[in-house]
Amino acid sequence: MTLDERKRQILQSIIKDYVETAEPVGSRAVVRKHDLKISAATVRNEMADLEEMGYLEQPHTSAGRIPSERGFRYYVDCMMENETLSEEQLEDLRKAITSSVRDLDQVIAQIAQFLSQITRYTSFVIVPSVSATQFRYLQLISLNPGQALIILVTDLGVIMHRKIDIPLSVTNEDLENIGSLFNKVFASRRLDELRRTDLRALREELYQRRNVIDTALDALELLLQSSKEERVVVSGVLNLLNEPEFKDLEKLRRFLSLLEEEGAIKNRLPQDIGDNVNITIGRENPEDMKDMSVVMAGYKTFGEMGKIGVIGPVRMEYWRAAGTVEAVRDLLKETFY
Repeated sequence: MTLDERKRQILQSIIKDYVETAEPVGSRAVVRKHDLKISAATVRNEMADLEEMGYLEQPHTSAGRIPSERGFRYYVDCMMENETLSEEQLEDLRKAITSSVRDLDQVIAQIAQFLSQITRYTSFVIVPSVSATQFRYLQLISLNPGQALIILVTDLGVIMHRKIDIPLSVTNEDLENIGSLFNKVFASRRLDELRRTDLRALREELYQRRNVIDTALDALELLLQSSKEERVVVSGVLNLLNEPEFKDLEKLRRFLSLLEEEGAIKNRLPQDIGDNVNITIGRENPEDMKDMSVVMAGYKTFGEMGKIGVIGPVRMEYWRAAGTVEAVRDLLKETFY
């Protein structure tokens, strides 16, 4: 349904005020704060019409109105302009991504933290599989006596790493030689082609150095396994504790239980969203997310699709959330093809 310009202006004013204050909005406040060139009585009549049309609701204890989910949906679809990040914020984001080179874990953690800080909601990043990339090289680096770092680098420069324990007698030369043997066996192989049988064959070939090699191979198996799995990184959970809606302990419990269940958020999000910004509001989400809204977008890295987004109350600053998600998606495109 199309709204005339006056109704659109009043609906937008109420949405902005309600998002800011979490309180019902009255007609006098709309006129005073937004400098509308109409009387409070006219605004009241228009608000009554908007309520009858399903765009506003009246809490039973208040004379003011609040936007309904339908009102938020109309605003998002027909009126909203995404807020753009400042040059300073964009530069902070570029630094956060490029400073980590291509260490995937660090990049994803930085992105999740950036999203939650800018939007003040809970962010998530779903990391796609990188198993279709090729093994470029593996390196073993001594950290301190009894501990080393195994680093796996793919042909597209993705870096994965894991700490391992090693015998105190192992030297830097031993680690270098073992890394060379790994590289000789696995050179240019796709990660998803490296089977457990390959690792076992190498384990047998290098039996004389078995203590370090067993540990390194176990770590490599774990790295290869993680390369095949989608992962979900969440940041800013405590941001929602600042929202009035989540003072309701039942709502908070539902949200926290989602985070505790492995893969729960990923499994409740729309699957095929492409790279457009996608917004689901309140009851458009599954039952256990009906008190929340989700702003998300797809992004492609290394030929696979992942997702980034934020989760907040239905009373969300959609314009800020959508603009931030859009900016992060665009920079990810630039950085990871």
